[in-house]
Amino acid sequence: MFKTSFDFKSGSWLGATTDRLPKHDLYFGTPHNSRQTAIPLGDGDMGTLLWLEKDGLHLHFNKTDLWKDATEGTTYDDTCYCSGHEECHTSQKHGGEMTVRFDSPLFDYMYQKEFEMRLSLSDATATIHAVTPMGTFDASAFASAEAHTTVLRCRMTSDEGEAPMIRLSRWGSRTLWRWYTNQKFAPEIGLDGTDTTVTEERMYITQSLNATRFCIGLALVSDSTPRIAERVNRHEGFWLMPRAGELSFTLYIAIRVADTTEAAREACASALDDAVREGFDALHAAHTAAWADFWNRSRIAIADDYIENLYYLFFYYMNSESRGPYPPHFTSGIWGSYHDYLAWNYYFHYNMQHLYAPLDAAGHGELGHNYYEMRYAGLPAARRFAQVAKGVKKGAFFHDVCDRYCRGADYDLNNAACGSQIALQMYRHYLYCGDTEFLNTRVLPMLKETAEYYLEILTKDENGVYHTAGTSCYEGGLTLNDSLTDKTMILRLFSVYRNYAEPAMRAQMEDVLEHLAPYETVGLLEGEDWDGCVFLHQTGKGQEPIGKKEVFTIGYDDDGVRYRRVYGGGRRTHPTIVDAAFPDCEMALLYPSGILGLKDRGTHLFETMHNQLMIHHVGCMHWSMSSIFFARMGMAQECLDAIHTAIEHYQHFNNGFNVESDGEFPSVGKLLHIHNTDNDRPYLLKQDDFIHFDFETVPVITQGLTDALIQSHEGLIRICPAIRPQDEVSFILYAEGGFRIGAEICPDRFVITAENLRGNALYLRLPEYADCTGLHVYKKTEDGYAACDPHRTVIDADEVLDLSDSRAGDLFVLTSAPMEAFAVTSPIPAAPNCDMKRYGRAQLGTPHLMEA
Repeated sequence: MFKTSFDFKSGSWLGATTDRLPKHDLYFGTPHNSRQTAIPLGDGDMGTLLWLEKDGLHLHFNKTDLWKDATEGTTYDDTCYCSGHEECHTSQKHGGEMTVRFDSPLFDYMYQKEFEMRLSLSDATATIHAVTPMGTFDASAFASAEAHTTVLRCRMTSDEGEAPMIRLSRWGSRTLWRWYTNQKFAPEIGLDGTDTTVTEERMYITQSLNATRFCIGLALVSDSTPRIAERVNRHEGFWLMPRAGELSFTLYIAIRVADTTEAAREACASALDDAVREGFDALHAAHTAAWADFWNRSRIAIADDYIENLYYLFFYYMNSESRGPYPPHFTSGIWGSYHDYLAWNYYFHYNMQHLYAPLDAAGHGELGHNYYEMRYAGLPAARRFAQVAKGVKKGAFFHDVCDRYCRGADYDLNNAACGSQIALQMYRHYLYCGDTEFLNTRVLPMLKETAEYYLEILTKDENGVYHTAGTSCYEGGLTLNDSLTDKTMILRLFSVYRNYAEPAMRAQMEDVLEHLAPYETVGLLEGEDWDGCVFLHQTGKGQEPIGKKEVFTIGYDDDGVRYRRVYGGGRRTHPTIVDAAFPDCEMALLYPSGILGLKDRGTHLFETMHNQLMIHHVGCMHWSMSSIFFARMGMAQECLDAIHTAIEHYQHFNNGFNVESDGEFPSVGKLLHIHNTDNDRPYLLKQDDFIHFDFETVPVITQGLTDALIQSHEGLIRICPAIRPQDEVSFILYAEGGFRIGAEICPDRFVITAENLRGNALYLRLPEYADCTGLHVYKKTEDGYAACDPHRTVIDADEVLDLSDSRAGDLFVLTSAPMEAFAVTSPIPAAPNCDMKRYGRAQLGTPHLMEA
């Protein structure tokens, strides 16, 4: 008998995702006393970053809509350009900070007898337990989406008594978005507009920004009344609790935005009253149920525990930060820790896209709505940008770099591909969710306006061939003709929108599709890429090239010189090899466009892409999408290796976040020499203060893993297209067209389920390495199951299982042996993780205090 967790009787998979999640808790067995081991909590809008210092707890609060808008213009038209002047641009500000200080060093490593800090993923709750010679301390914290309030409960005992000081503060500052190069020297910026009030049970700090008025409020619930409740100054206040051998208290923290600071304070007071009335236990019960519903929509299980852990951390972070009125930033998300500092400040689509790519397949596409809404609301600004910055009459130009109004930056003006990427990502979301209102009111206007822009800038030569001129391959200063990224996005955009466009515009797009300048390739360079027999560097080292032994050009200059990117040994031995173009641009055909894929095996473009990936520098940047590229090519081992490389190179922080540094970060004590934009005198900043969490490596890993497990962008659903034959995997994920796919695949057996949610045509490509000679296909009926004759058809040279006559609600079960050969076994719930996890130099958590 074969074991399976699919219950044939009920037609459902046994075991909940929440049963598996405890093995992926973040476990800190020793206090690190650093923001690098902070635990991020969030209700989807307000974020709380919690970390320990030797004598207390630190909490930093952010919210997605605390905006300070540009205070002065540029030399350009402000209706389409966002300010590039330091400290004058639109930026998100932090909400405030809270510290809970103790008389004794309760979290000093030296004095720990027992210690555990944990982030429980299943219920999104942080807990702390410390036993020292001075006493004990226990705390629990969570961010309630129901109450939009963060709750912290502390209980402690002490031999000599403790008198905790609870301090709430808000010290605004410069954004310091260019901490690495150019910065105005103006330490006074950000300190205005703050006021604090303190009573025995409440503390409020109001902040007036030129675009936002908000209040952060703190409520105290305790059997003990503060011995001192004092307003220190306009920026902070504190409570000093009475000294006691036993003490417990609960803190409720909320931030509210309103038209005036008075109204914001009233809203904050009302929210705190409601939360206190509900109480810790009731709020936590509702919070736990909401997270269980979130988690149990999908799941994966793979052999590599560390990668699986990062996968679930990604969705924990997204659900914690991406349900507010504005999207989270790609650096630090909603979890800053240093006043108002925000690296790179603006929204960068190239970086932001990674956050949204994996959502739909996991059934969490709603977490992209705030980004899609912000970009759609920016259509007027994008139209104006196209007119003013680019000089065209029709269409919209979405700059890769924009503020919250989608006003583009006044630099890197030649990346024309961004708008089509956003529009197509929104269209992909529609293909999963099937929301026709979203299609008609959001997606189609975006597709139309970005397509119109491309039609405006395309030119037709004397041979009837269409070209682009003077655009860049993603971000960067190198401008080229027939840039590869624009060519790719035009092909994908027009092929999609022609199905919805009016006849005249449809005819224009079809003419372009038929006559667009073709992709150009060049031969590999001997001595740079290969030695005439095998590749010299990178993934393909020691392997032979395939096909015509060519790679892609990325465009050509006005003299007709064709350029390609530098990889290999990086020696640039040929004048046409450049590093000024953006990394990964050649792979746009694979992703994000999806033009090229497994359906194209055996073609010249596919073989060229294979060679391109063989010389590609897998670890070129922390956002390198190599794992996605390899998955899209069906290269299982290379996909796994790329994920491992990304983890080892860039996952620097113990909570799973990364930073843009391929090495140790930060360099403790290092001073940064900053160019003062007001004069030529540099000044110094301490690099340690500019530790920022980056959130790009883990999303890319998540998408790469997802594409390895399931792909549905080619008109059929591929099961495990980039999984090694020896690996056991199982998952419940979603596919384009409205399908819920479950799979349990082992080297000697498989069970696959396909549920048709919307009645679209269903085509399945089973794992290519699986033995399908004994395939059995069943359709669930009211009375049980009916055996189906597995009809097969060919789509783009792939032999697939044709279930196109299915209807909404139909459930198919595919097994490698008769149903009777399987014994149903429910998975055993996982025990909570109780140790640090390590992969190379990357780690999650900190070691247990006592060696096993």
